[in-house]
Amino acid sequence: MITKDDFILITGASGFIGTNLIELFEEKGYRFVNYDKADATKKDQHKYWHEGNIMDKEALASAFDKYKPTIVIHLAARTDTLSDKLEDYIENTEGTENVVNEIKKHDYVKHALFASTQYVYKDKVTPFGLTDDSYVPHTVYGISKKMDEEYIRKSGMKCKWTIFRPCNVWGPWHMRYPNELWKFIAKGMYVHPSKKPVIRTYAYVKNLVKQLDAIMNAPDELQDKKTYYLGDMPIDSYIWLNALSKEITGKNIKRIPKFFFGAGALIGDLLRLFGINFPLYSMRYRNMVEDFYAPSNVTIALFGAFSQSYEQNVKETIDWLRGEGRDFFDYWKNRK
Repeated sequence: MITKDDFILITGASGFIGTNLIELFEEKGYRFVNYDKADATKKDQHKYWHEGNIMDKEALASAFDKYKPTIVIHLAARTDTLSDKLEDYIENTEGTENVVNEIKKHDYVKHALFASTQYVYKDKVTPFGLTDDSYVPHTVYGISKKMDEEYIRKSGMKCKWTIFRPCNVWGPWHMRYPNELWKFIAKGMYVHPSKKPVIRTYAYVKNLVKQLDAIMNAPDELQDKKTYYLGDMPIDSYIWLNALSKEITGKNIKRIPKFFFGAGALIGDLLRLFGINFPLYSMRYRNMVEDFYAPSNVTIALFGAFSQSYEQNVKETIDWLRGEGRDFFDYWKNRK
């Protein structure tokens, strides 16, 4: 249980999840600091920013000495899947090691929470790992996060630690979707492959941060050495995408046979070999047609479901995009 004596240090809270987490912590009246190499995305969160890089051990140690956090939430990471070189994800591997090693120095840290990813495990035959440390990583990004988890599990930290795996997070302050998926939907360019349901686990960001807060306030036996998938209940991806389309354009998304997507993905792969970006390629195509769901029901049973209305959550997100978020994106600045 978080008390008035607790102080929370969040790494990487200038990003998507962190911005929403700070909004929640403000409502809760928590004391916290955002340790990040980049300034806050949301202007009025600048006051919480402490400039620092997790790759800089001395700067990290200085921040711990200054704030003496009782709770550490480690969000800082490279989270895209664009590279197939592990060294490009050094902030995930060495950066996490630096944070863990700093935590181990201080008895005042009582709970550390580490962001991982659903991508540490993806298997068509056995959808869920039999144990928390079962791994079938998807993408090099997933490999880097697997390495993080293994280091955390073997670290010997004296404080309680929790690993949380976000599932396909979306919502206000997402800085990639407005320039990609949501823009394609707005232009009427997005079509959906076939009528077969594709089951995915999505995480509305405001639900996710409330789940994280619930974990922070849970009994010790639900915190220490535990791993949770954070997200909403699995659904057919078309439900989410169509809710977005109806809110953005007022129209339903059209469906076309998978064959056309497969052919387009092959063309996209070829163009990418020559350095030409194309919106569809094989990995993205597979992501569109393959089931990828997680046991988020366990997390929901323990910590809550919160808002499960996709229509309401989509409306809240698009209202943000047309309001406070519009100036971040050229395409959306002049759209109503």
